[in-house]
Amino acid sequence: MKLFSIIIPAYNEERTIHLILDKVRDVQLINGIAKEVIIVNDGSTAGTVAAVERYMGINPAMGIRSGAFTAEPGAAGCHC
Repeated sequence: MKLFSIIIPAYNEERTIHLILDKVRDVQLINGIAKEVIIVNDGSTAGTVAAVERYMGINPAMGIRSGAFTAEPGAAGCHC
């Protein structure tokens, strides 16, 4: 099976992360391609992790993985 990985950096997005995850969930891929979503906690100081965990509980089939990013806040977005 082919797998399409979507990586989303999140910094203090507890109030909005569900909106982007809903949009990603609703995208239908073709030719049997599955999707996985990787949320990178970009040093959030608010409830982003809890919001992602709640979403994962409601949408267990979505294939969300959540992890930490250890650089300074905002680095995962790298506005280089």
